[in-house]
Formats: sequence, structure tokens, C-alpha cells
Amino acid sequence: MRIWRRADRAREAVERARWALERVGLGARGAAAAGSLAHGDKRKLELAMLLAAQPRVILLDEPMAGVSMEDVSELMRVISAVHREEGKTVLMVEHHMEVVTGLAERIAVMHHGALLAVDTPEAVMRDETVQRAYVGEPL
Repeated sequence: MRIWRRADRAREAVERARWALERVGLGARGAAAAGSLAHGDKRKLELAMLLAAQPRVILLDEPMAGVSMEDVSELMRVISAVHREEGKTVLMVEHHMEVVTGLAERIAVMHHGALLAVDTPEAVMRDETVQRAYVGEPL
């Protein structure tokens, strides 16, 4: 009986992995070695691995780092869909402002370890303290 349960769990895990690869747009590349993927596809693979684990919260540290400009919009679309369609909370650290404002519902801005603002993207971008820090004026 235990052997059957293990086999069922293994099949479920494989199906979850296939689903996750499809979800991020890598279904056709499922048999490819991770090392052979382009950098943007490696980032998608990282998201697929997270999705397969079925977390409630996804933490991303600079997901656009090293991603080509051509791949940024596709990766943004995938992250947005994971949040919207899968109901996942996504918390990320990102320095590309167009990515942050394009994805975030709320933004926290820190400067030298101090929290400057927490609000909607629109309100944060209008914040004078954030603007001074962002353009490099001393605070």
C-alpha cells in the first residue's frame, strides 16, 4: 500500500512540474537541460520550480537582473499572471522602476536602510522624499 502511495505522489509531483512549466511558457522545453536555456528562460524556470512547490507567497530578488530587454516584458507578464490567476502573493526586490511600477500594487522604498515610503506606485512616484533619493539629492 505504501508503495502505491509513493508512486501516486511521484506522479502528482511530475504532473505539477509539467503544469508549472506550461504555466510559465516552457512546456515545450521540459526535456531541455536547465543549463541550455537562455537567461530569461532560466528565470521562468525558477518561477516554475516555485509554482510546482505550491507556495502561498513567492519571494523574488531582482527577477529582472541580467534579463535582456526583449525578455523583460514576457517575464513581467508571467509574474503578473502568477499573482492574478494563481492568487499568489508576490514580494520582490527590484531596481528597474518600470518593472516595479508595472507590476506592484504597493511599493516600499528604502534608502540607506531607512523606509522612505509605502504606498501605491503612483503615490510613491509623486513623493518628494522618494524623488530626491531617486535622483541622488542628499536627504
